[in-house]
Amino acid sequence: MKHLSLGVFMAICGSIVAAEDAESMRTFLFIGTSNSAAWEMQIANPGDRAVSVKGGIEALGGELLSYYWGLGNGKNYITVSLPDDPSFIQAFYVSRLGDGLLDDYQMIELMSSADMAVALERVPEIKAVDDVK
Repeated sequence: MKHLSLGVFMAICGSIVAAEDAESMRTFLFIGTSNSAAWEMQIANPGDRAVSVKGGIEALGGELLSYYWGLGNGKNYITVSLPDDPSFIQAFYVSRLGDGLLDDYQMIELMSSADMAVALERVPEIKAVDDVK
């Protein structure tokens, strides 16, 4: 995944802006690589997967922000806002690992540029603790 398409990049940017409005939510990018069984299932039952994913995420208190497929690599790129509950987020991630439909699955937390600025301001605080050790 060296190059993201402009559409995926714009979706990520839009997702971050949307997530900033909800302080109790965290934004994630999920990247999945479907295996042959998943492709066979999708070919046999074509449809907009975003519709079913959206309903499931909303039922869990989250929000589907975007759902894209990468032409040329067959991966899906899904951005979601999830409640800021670490054990829930971990369970959400793990829930997909056992379904047997993905060969590869990544979860990346996205943060706004403003949040990164706050994190960068705290680096000296962390380095000071490391220097004491």
